[in-house]
Amino acid sequence: MSDFPARTGITLEDVAKAAGVSRSQASRALRNDPGVKEDTKAHILATAANLNYTPNLAAQTLASRQSRTIGLVVGDVLNPYEAVLARECDRGLREAGYFAMLAMTGTTSTIRAFIDQRIAGLVLIGAPDEREEIVAVSKLLPTVYVGRDLKAEKVESVSSDDALGARLATEFLLELGHREIAHITGGHGAGAQRRANAYRKCMQEHGLKPIIAEGRYDVDAGSAATDALMARKDRPTAIFAANDLIALGAISRLAWHGFRVPDEVAVVGFDDIPMAASEPISLTTIRQKVPEMVAVAIEILTTKLADPNAPARNLIIAPELIVRRSSGSEV
Repeated sequence: MSDFPARTGITLEDVAKAAGVSRSQASRALRNDPGVKEDTKAHILATAANLNYTPNLAAQTLASRQSRTIGLVVGDVLNPYEAVLARECDRGLREAGYFAMLAMTGTTSTIRAFIDQRIAGLVLIGAPDEREEIVAVSKLLPTVYVGRDLKAEKVESVSSDDALGARLATEFLLELGHREIAHITGGHGAGAQRRANAYRKCMQEHGLKPIIAEGRYDVDAGSAATDALMARKDRPTAIFAANDLIALGAISRLAWHGFRVPDEVAVVGFDDIPMAASEPISLTTIRQKVPEMVAVAIEILTTKLADPNAPARNLIIAPELIVRRSSGSEV
């Protein structure tokens, strides 16, 4: 169950009528205006509570034209991909005339504090984890999630085509002649299930057995999964990692086990974080087009701020394969 209050059909006019006061007086009391008598304020607040009334903070912001602040929530600031997204969002919001207020955790208390600050809207990156909470947040004020497709939840979002990216990676390794291709998953991370499903389907289409190692979006998971994979009798000759951090963990662990990359095991990641192109990593990966994703996300959010009744949009942007040395074939 979400800790966020549910929206109801009760309006400010309903509260005023039930309390026997004018709409403006009810509004002033709910804003804690010192000009309203304490007993009158207490009566109005009690009436609002009994009616389960929740103020529409987005509407208040639009009416007052005061807030130019957008809450920017980053689930894991130590994840380079999320950090790059956040940096690009901050730049884009400033160019659009807004100020980004950053939170480095996606807890309900953090987001609740943001909302209490009367921010105009929210950009979510990697948090909250639970879709139910994302839906609850989006009902409170204009929200866009960057990096996860939330069309089914009717929450505005911009994401990469995870299935396409996984297929590009898998088919590329197949074209290089690999048949024992393993996939280290991203667990419950954004897009991880779609990437795993697309890898599995691609392998099956070629008459090959998928080799799945469960993981999550961090280096340690890549290391642990690689230990398990290389302990198999039918060791893979290639690893497609659900993100670049997993791939880095895999490469490090392969070296520890004495396997040469890419001569003995090819590795492909997903994201194209800044260090992916560095020496000596030179990681082949699926590049998520961060500038395009962020530009679209900000356009979606500002449209929603101008018109709260605008239809929800969910954009999916095609990623691209970036070939480097870790796969054993360079452009």
